[in-house]
Amino acid sequence: MCQTNADINIWKSPPHGFLKVNIDEASKGNLGLAAFGGVIRDEHDKIKEIFHCHLGKETNNIAELMALEQFLEILVDSNSHNVIIEADSELII
Repeated sequence: MCQTNADINIWKSPPHGFLKVNIDEASKGNLGLAAFGGVIRDEHDKIKEIFHCHLGKETNNIAELMALEQFLEILVDSNSHNVIIEADSELII
């Protein structure tokens, strides 16, 4: 079951030994100017990495998927295994 914005009240730290990534996209129209961004934090709320990209004209679904792809590339490079992904995209979830 997916959460709605009404279900999410406050950001919570991930459990011990986990990272949490929050990703989102924005687009002016669908096909329109689009971008994505994300932040990765550890269990102490310390920001480990911030990433973003301007995509030019793209759909919101492609922007969400590209945000996830960027995060997965970072994850592989960091050799981390315990990860929680938060996003508002049913496509990603």
